[in-house]
Amino acid sequence: MLNATLSIIIFYYLVKTGDLFKLIKIAKNLVLDFLIVFKKEKQNNKGYNNPLEVLKLRYVRGEIDKGEYEQIVKNL
Repeated sequence: MLNATLSIIIFYYLVKTGDLFKLIKIAKNLVLDFLIVFKKEKQNNKGYNNPLEVLKLRYVRGEIDKGEYEQIVKNL
């Protein structure tokens, strides 16, 4: 009960002073930054740095031909 009372008092103070909107804006920015960083980390861990995956992408894009692809795969 004490927690609810204190929460109501703090909420009223934040609304009255206009700090609630600032707090919401800061929280929104923090959440968005966290999601962006999490997405970047997830992309980095997908294996794009794996040499075999990079080689496959180059072959599919047509940057290297089939003979070069097979020769490089044998050397890996």
